[in-house]
Amino acid sequence: MNEKEFEQLKKEFEKIDVPKDKIRKAREDGYSKFKKNMKRNRTILKQLAVVAVLVLAFVTSIRISPTFAQTIAKIPGFAPLVELITYDKGVKDIVENEYYEELGIMQTKNDLTLTILGTIADESGMIIFYQLEAPYDISKLDTKEFDLIQKDGNLELGAKTYSWPSIDPTNIIKDKLEVVAYKPIDYTNSNFEIKLTFADEKQTTFKVPFTLSKPIQKSKLIELDKQVEIDGQKINIESIKISPLRAEIKIGADLTNTMQILNIKQFKMLDENGEEWGRTSNGLIAFGNFRDETHSIFIQSNYFREPEKLTMIFDQIEVLPKGEDYIEVDFLKQKVLKNPLEKEVDVKVTGFNTLDVTYTDTSEIKSQLFGNVIDSKGSIFYSDGHSFTTDEQKIEATYSFDLKDAVNPVKIYFSSSPKLLDGNAQIQIPLK
Repeated sequence: MNEKEFEQLKKEFEKIDVPKDKIRKAREDGYSKFKKNMKRNRTILKQLAVVAVLVLAFVTSIRISPTFAQTIAKIPGFAPLVELITYDKGVKDIVENEYYEELGIMQTKNDLTLTILGTIADESGMIIFYQLEAPYDISKLDTKEFDLIQKDGNLELGAKTYSWPSIDPTNIIKDKLEVVAYKPIDYTNSNFEIKLTFADEKQTTFKVPFTLSKPIQKSKLIELDKQVEIDGQKINIESIKISPLRAEIKIGADLTNTMQILNIKQFKMLDENGEEWGRTSNGLIAFGNFRDETHSIFIQSNYFREPEKLTMIFDQIEVLPKGEDYIEVDFLKQKVLKNPLEKEVDVKVTGFNTLDVTYTDTSEIKSQLFGNVIDSKGSIFYSDGHSFTTDEQKIEATYSFDLKDAVNPVKIYFSSSPKLLDGNAQIQIPLK
């Protein structure tokens, strides 16, 4: 790549705009489609707290070096990679270290042409980049079903994510599919198959076999068995597992705590130079939650770096007193029986499985408010999803729940709270 080509590539990146109004519309349209088409695997969902299947936002510009520009320019269909590296420096490291594997496998069915461009694979999961093309507008074409199968293998997947359709009219879509494994993937057998079904008139299904040839990098496990204490509340840190795609931190709340820890809003790691690895702004952020004995938090990976030490920082811990960490609702009587946060949030029953919630934008609640549901017999149920709109004064959200066979009244547990611990904590992790 000469200097002229490099400058042209920079200009192309700088043309990428942030269409806020379109993102908002996509979120609302996406939730409507989500409620209509959602088919969940209950076994998987029991393992999950949050699966973030979100609309991917475009970026205004990307700071790149000529060397890095040369690297990604060689990758067919690299546009989805550009989007990834803007919010995940671990993926940037992957590309720079040539860990991306090109595939270039094409199939055509019913005027749809699917090309599997390439993958990034490790023991924690896989990202699959693809292109879909048709002789007509496919901007509103939904992905109906996606699965990844290992030939003669036993994949235990915790999450499968994909994006919503494009907003502007187009006959070419370039995007990614992602799977996160609940247990490490064994690549002794490197033969896989992607099953991808689209919601066109013929419900076109592609089954694309592929074989990985690049060596799979082993995850790095650091056992910790450490504890931090913040305002009398204790958090146990078991281990860190660093893979090329993500770092997984195993943590849990101490049973002696008087407060129910709900969420860590500010969680990050720093190396000895102060470089930060935080949570990704898109994709899966956790397996489980603080109500489990242990659960996993995922952050960006520094796998291809060689830091001498890491500093783990915990700040802005969302909590509620134990026993006051849920609302109680009778959907049959259309009544909210208990709401410990009634001063902060207004909850109204609007159907036999839906709630409307209004709270001020000055509140500390910025994420999903509710998690699992437990009915009067102790059975566990799950949220179907939620949508929200914001303005300068308030946030309005709608939550729906899969409550088939649930016995009312039910307890709906908070997964976020405006109440924060005052303090913070950090621990040093020497690596050399």
